[in-house]
Amino acid sequence: MKSRKTLFAALVAFAFSASVVAAVPPPLNPCKQCRAQYQNCMNNGGLDGSRDCETPFSQCLISAGCPLE
Repeated sequence: MKSRKTLFAALVAFAFSASVVAAVPPPLNPCKQCRAQYQNCMNNGGLDGSRDCETPFSQCLISAGCPLE
């Protein structure tokens, strides 16, 4: 009886961990993440309302090793 409970607990733990892994979306690649941050910056008026989104965008692309646009 104890081995059945242990086996059941192991199966439940495996199923739970598999469902958590399946629910996590794949991460964006760094270049797409820079572009998404740039779009968010432009949509929200830029950093401190200055509309300067080009500088952080270029810095993000450089640090991520992406080609500059």
